[in-house]
Amino acid sequence: MEQPISWLEQHKYTILTVMAIIVALFFIIAPLWSALRGNPATVAALANTTFATYPKVTALTPLGCPTSDNTKLCDYYIASSAYSVFPGSQVYDFISDSVLTLAIKAGARLIELDIYAGDNDKPVVGLKNETLGYDYAKNSVDFESCCRAISNSAFNKVDTPLSSDPFILSLVFHTDKRNVMDATAQILKDTCARYLLHSEYAFKGQGSKNIAQEPICNFAGKLIIVSGGSISGTNIEELVNLSWNSSNLRRLTYMQASQPYDHDELINSNRTNITMVIPNPTPDLKNNNPTILFSYGCQWNLMNYGSLDSMMELYVGEFQQGSVILKPKELRYKPVEAKTPVLPDPATHSFQPMAHTSPIYDSNPKTGDKSIVI
Repeated sequence: MEQPISWLEQHKYTILTVMAIIVALFFIIAPLWSALRGNPATVAALANTTFATYPKVTALTPLGCPTSDNTKLCDYYIASSAYSVFPGSQVYDFISDSVLTLAIKAGARLIELDIYAGDNDKPVVGLKNETLGYDYAKNSVDFESCCRAISNSAFNKVDTPLSSDPFILSLVFHTDKRNVMDATAQILKDTCARYLLHSEYAFKGQGSKNIAQEPICNFAGKLIIVSGGSISGTNIEELVNLSWNSSNLRRLTYMQASQPYDHDELINSNRTNITMVIPNPTPDLKNNNPTILFSYGCQWNLMNYGSLDSMMELYVGEFQQGSVILKPKELRYKPVEAKTPVLPDPATHSFQPMAHTSPIYDSNPKTGDKSIVI
């Protein structure tokens, strides 16, 4: 026992020096690694290893307009992305707007962004646990840079074969500051003005069209904006085309949609309206089984494209040929047609009093027939 103690006494300064060097290296290397790992180019490079898989397993072709049967927006499944700025399947990671471009090239035609109030009420994109008060992302991304990434990739005919398909941008506001919402609207006008829908499709106001029941080809190469919450009275309200505060669009968690109280009601609703299904609010980015959602006719089922798990394989299988897929006929609305009534043949059917003839009846005093009129 004395030997180890003696050895420690003899080398204590060496041990302390080594420990000091290790601590110093940690404080030097950690910030450098964080800066390198948080660099947008590094995030994009890491994401490329995941997203490069999609072109190898898909052969995406655009919907093609006009369609032969004038089908509506609610008649189609659309490939949809959640956690759209995360490069992989892990939370507590750095995020980047460059991941949006990768997700769009992978086939996503719906992108959802969570918007928060940044410095000076500048809209930023991130992901937070607002109940517990901590971030799932190690940084935030300017909303403007996200819009530019979408504008430059979603409708780019050279880099994106699906550029003519409708594109949906879902905005989830985690702030009630009017300044943030108004700034969001202005950024959309500055970056995506040429792709915005005409005011007749605005959700705001009376008499607006229900785009869920409009022919899908009306939105070819256009940007559809959906949102909800407290946007009333803000500038973003005039740009929103569909709100999940209305009966035309439902926003359900995976748990709510996969285990509905009345699945027949959900199926019938999806014949004329739209259901978007978001991941359950859990601290991970894993995907859920989308098969049951497709069977209920839910159109916009959001998945994490950065997580190449078995559930994502099922999802990609549905969208292997394209990102806008027509639902099965039995899940689409079929108008009830009233048949023209067929009049009876007067030779065999008459509205005259029915006459029973039988030898057991007395003769009819009016006709002399051996019958009685009932």
